[in-house]
Amino acid sequence: MDRNQRILRCKSCGKEISVPSELDSFNCVYCGAKLSMQDYFPISGQRADPADLEFARSHIFDCIRDYPDYWKNFERQHYAERFRAYRDWIAEPYQALDRYLCAAPDQRQDVLNELAKLFLTEWERYHREDGKRQTKGALEKRMFETKLTLCFFAVPAIRDLGLSIGEDYTAVLRNAFVAAYPKNAFETMTFDELSAGFRKRKLCFITTAVCEAEGKPDDCAELTAFRAFRDGWLSQTPEGRALVNDYYEVAPSIVQIMKHCDDAQKVCRRLRRQYLEPCYQDLQAGRYSACRDRYVSMVNELRNRYSLN
Repeated sequence: MDRNQRILRCKSCGKEISVPSELDSFNCVYCGAKLSMQDYFPISGQRADPADLEFARSHIFDCIRDYPDYWKNFERQHYAERFRAYRDWIAEPYQALDRYLCAAPDQRQDVLNELAKLFLTEWERYHREDGKRQTKGALEKRMFETKLTLCFFAVPAIRDLGLSIGEDYTAVLRNAFVAAYPKNAFETMTFDELSAGFRKRKLCFITTAVCEAEGKPDDCAELTAFRAFRDGWLSQTPEGRALVNDYYEVAPSIVQIMKHCDDAQKVCRRLRRQYLEPCYQDLQAGRYSACRDRYVSMVNELRNRYSLN
């Protein structure tokens, strides 16, 4: 993202807008509402309150500690509602940090670095305590699941609060996390970017993700064949239509987790070799039932891998 732009949410229509940082006032591109940077980042005439910074330090990790399993709400039907509730629950320490840094801008970078480091210290302590009660494999799975809460709720919620620190803090946190855990990278996404994935009903989500990872176009032979199979043979029976509906409930979450929280290239290569190539061969040979069963097995394996209901 361009650091000369701020991502804000219009206080009138609620749409996300990108605004040049140097502007004092501006209009929403969606509804035309007249807005001011001071609506979002009030300039305080008071001195920075150390109590705000101390409160932020004490509660910076609450967004994970108090909600370790909240990632399970990352599913099509309830994501928007539960994201907004979560955002409101975790807001206070970040609002306190924002107040402090608006009044003490010269400390901004040092404090953001300190808070990101503190977040990681708390992250390590939290999982170290978990590790005393779990096997190595179970702990790795637990850390992965906790990262889903960070990726799909905490980071986009902090960005969605409309605070001056939102973009900078989440960027600093993400860079510190990747430096500490290079094999566990994740992308910083906005709520709008994540929720958009649930609305693309016509996509063959998993197959599309694999083909995209291989640089294949959206109209490649495999995607064309799988879509024809879905809209034709598979949709001719109530059972087949039920499978399609179930797929569209879970597949967007699977793909987002693959792309942003897992080793996507490695997973895509395995899915291609183990499932998609045999499925495509089934379609070419007219073995439609075999293709259906193999594809369902792939979805169920990924559903279990990512602990999705």
